Amino acid sequence: MDRGAMLREAERIHDGYVAGLNCAERVFLTVHAFVSTDVPPQAVAMLSGLGGGVGGTRDDICGAVSGGVAAIGLIHGRPNPPEGDRERAYVVARDFVSRFRTAFGVTGCCDLVGDLLREGTAQAEEQRKARCARFTRLAVRLCLETLLQHERTESPR
Repeated sequence: MDRGAMLREAERIHDGYVAGLNCAERVFLTVHAFVSTDVPPQAVAMLSGLGGGVGGTRDDICGAVSGGVAAIGLIHGRPNPPEGDRERAYVVARDFVSRFRTAFGVTGCCDLVGDLLREGTAQAEEQRKARCARFTRLAVRLCLETLLQHERTESPR
């Protein structure tokens, strides 16, 4: 599948998930659909607490970033720690986070949606959900592009 087709398919998968997934779960599951791994999709359970800036606090790193970093770990992570080199995963994760930060200026949930959280209205919540969908959609794209870039420059594990 060429790059353009892959990114269109990723957007279709992303947008096809039912409501109720948090940002980390949505990004992880979408990228997982493109990754050849023995890790089952049910591993998404590990990301349930990472949505909404970790535990829904909106204080910490955006769940879309956490989900992307977790998906990167499927490819570049160490399967049997402490054996193996974690630096490769660090390099790829830093690249992805840098791309996200370049796109949005920040990586913190509160910085990304804080203005809408202060309002506390139904309209603000709908706007937050739409904004978060934009963050997760682009996080999927950036994660896949990062993985493709590092696939070309590094040998598989």
